[in-house]
Amino acid sequence: MRIIAGTHRGRPILAPRDKSTTRPIIDRVKESLFNRLLSLGMLDEQPPWHALDIFSGTGSLGLEALSRGAATCTFVDQDRDAVDRLRDNLDQLGLDDRAHIVQGSALAGYWSAGLPHKPIRVAFLDPPYPMAQDEKQLSQLLKLIESLAVVMEQGGVVTIRTPREIEVPGLPGYDGPVSATYGGMSLHFYQIPLDETLDE
Repeated sequence: MRIIAGTHRGRPILAPRDKSTTRPIIDRVKESLFNRLLSLGMLDEQPPWHALDIFSGTGSLGLEALSRGAATCTFVDQDRDAVDRLRDNLDQLGLDDRAHIVQGSALAGYWSAGLPHKPIRVAFLDPPYPMAQDEKQLSQLLKLIESLAVVMEQGGVVTIRTPREIEVPGLPGYDGPVSATYGGMSLHFYQIPLDETLDE
């Protein structure tokens, strides 16, 4: 695993140790994800912006966001080993001062009220595939996305990766989703509507 672009381009990062339950996002898909965010204007460095990496594992998406200009990123994961490896990645990249780690259940949702840096411009959800394939847990994931609307920037984007066969619905507070498929996986993009009165 590596950082694809930005100030830390090409730097290696530690992957999750247990790959039997996790599927780290491959470089080609990660690059496509960030190209879409770039096309939406999400990666502009001014004004400073904040990212959120939920089910972060060892931090591939959040670290990429930091490399590409995010001022800060909050990482959320309950797996102790993954969080330890995330801390190692942050230390090796010198990004400790721009990161906040929440070690706990992402679905609990309590942590979102105490985010140290907000509003959030880009939020990544990369849950384990079995979670997205379970009807009850998928419903919980969608409720989590819905709840994030209150901490997102106007125009901000929430993206979730699922197995290809999973279809996700529209959610209150968001435009979309817009979905793209890559092999056996799909990325779904939800966007907070822009406040059109700002242009008047």
